[in-house]
Amino acid sequence: MKIEKPAHLTGDFWGGLAAMLVALPSAIAFGVTIYTPIGSSYVAYGALAGILGVTALGLVAPLIGGTNRLITAPCAPAAAVLSAFAIDALGGGGSPESILLMLVLLGLIAGVLQVIFGLIGLGHLIKYMPYPVVSGYLSGVGLYIIASQVPRLLGVPKGIHFWESLISFSGWQWQGIAVGLVSIIVMVIAPRFTRLIPAAILSLASGLLTYFLLGLFDDSLRSLPGNNLVVGALGGGAGGGFGEILSARWQGIRQLNPQLLNDLI
Repeated sequence: MKIEKPAHLTGDFWGGLAAMLVALPSAIAFGVTIYTPIGSSYVAYGALAGILGVTALGLVAPLIGGTNRLITAPCAPAAAVLSAFAIDALGGGGSPESILLMLVLLGLIAGVLQVIFGLIGLGHLIKYMPYPVVSGYLSGVGLYIIASQVPRLLGVPKGIHFWESLISFSGWQWQGIAVGLVSIIVMVIAPRFTRLIPAAILSLASGLLTYFLLGLFDDSLRSLPGNNLVVGALGGGAGGGFGEILSARWQGIRQLNPQLLNDLI
């Protein structure tokens, strides 16, 4: 049996910690982005989906991954695609519960397809993909994520989207803007001073510290009701805890009908 050297264990520890501190907030943000179109009461469901997804990612990838120095992280393009899917389904008259179920199934179907693609070596075809296509697609994803996060930065109510948030001056909260600006500034300048700790970790820590420092002078920041700067309880506005949410999704899967599966495929 090969025994890991202490130096490697130290590197693995800091690497794993850095990956967790970077991936977890990203996953929560992507989950909130996907679920926001369904309704403000489902935003917390998106946060919970992000937590569950990144946890599964961290457990499964090391067990079955075969690549040295494997790095796993939430997928921004997938978040953009799923957000568009949720918006399209809602525009088509779908109910929130049916959209939640379809998002779960879409993720499962996509995962199965990806496993199949890996088994048959389809990934080698990526070398034939033109660079402008990849660059343009990822640039679009970046713009979509920026548009979804600007309302959070401005601290406007959860039901307000990008363009409306820009002109809703009365709804802006300077505390949210301050937290966001501090996080951005630390993210940009941190690499100039140290590379021992990833800039994303320092940025996250500085944002949290700024929020709680502001909370010392503003009681509203230390409460959940009516606080636009926090996601809220994981049960969401519709009520229910972690177990109830999972049970509801499972019951929905058991009630599948052929038409729903046909629409997804």
